[in-house]
Amino acid sequence: MYEKQSLSLKSTAVETLHIVNPGDANPLGILHGGRMMDWLVSTATLSATRLTRGNCVLGYLDNVFFINPVHVGDRVFVRAWIEYVGRSSLEVAVKALAEGEESTKSSLTTYSHMTFVAVDPRGEPRPIPLKLEPTQDERKEYLEAEERYTKRKNLLADRKQRTMDVEPYAADSDWKFELSRIVFQDDAIYGDLMFGGRLLRLLDEVTGSLATRYCGGTCVTGSVDEMAFYYPIRVGDILDVTVALNYVGHSSMEIGAKVIVESPYTGSRHHAATAYYTFVHVDESGRPQPVPTYTPKSKGEIERWKQAEKRVDARRKKVERFKQEVKEAQPQR
Repeated sequence: MYEKQSLSLKSTAVETLHIVNPGDANPLGILHGGRMMDWLVSTATLSATRLTRGNCVLGYLDNVFFINPVHVGDRVFVRAWIEYVGRSSLEVAVKALAEGEESTKSSLTTYSHMTFVAVDPRGEPRPIPLKLEPTQDERKEYLEAEERYTKRKNLLADRKQRTMDVEPYAADSDWKFELSRIVFQDDAIYGDLMFGGRLLRLLDEVTGSLATRYCGGTCVTGSVDEMAFYYPIRVGDILDVTVALNYVGHSSMEIGAKVIVESPYTGSRHHAATAYYTFVHVDESGRPQPVPTYTPKSKGEIERWKQAEKRVDARRKKVERFKQEVKEAQPQR
């Protein structure tokens, strides 16, 4: 049995520093969204792993909005801390602030929440030897995290059923990419489970490639919708990734991605995750530019377009709330 420690939220915080190199950025010198996602998940994993004293895997990602661009030479400070702890899973908050090469003033780039699951060497959930005792100032944040935790448990009640959805994604789409790859050892951090940040970076690269191909110019990641990870991906597994154009706005596009994982030994296939990325077409100065119009033709394209319109509306409302919260909070590193 574990003798649980009691810690405040603040005491669980960790911070990492990253310098944006040319290889981290697009041709305009703007940091790739996938590289930022990798850093966010890496820092959150560090906080979760240190406090649970063992391996933790990403189970759920909240919406991620990129509200300020980051450029080559900038310093990026990523801070993560634990907000709530359940029996074997925990809620982690993470934010990234950037400083210019010759500046000491920080600007918030993004802020999000993630759910991690503490697992044993076999990848099975394990009890967490930690409990949080929020201070009076932390109480509101703790209760909000507890509410998110409960909602996510309900949302993932059908996780096992979702893993069986291995139907081809966007089979009738004129604009899609399909790729397969093996999961290598350097795709994992601990044991043989694929690191969530590496998967998100891969998805950003593939969805971004399709967005760039469609608009014929440079694109930047605008947001990543909340997403769940349904099935573990292990070293040696085969990943089948399909990405497709779902929706086109004035200067932005939604690209959907579906990840199927296959065991090379048994041939069994499972739905690992589905993601929705938003990209913005920009000119050489980084300003939004119009995207070529598109009219969905097939039944499947029309249905995906309608579903995407609902997400676009929800996304717009969320980002407005997010920007207002940022304006009111004026977070400091």
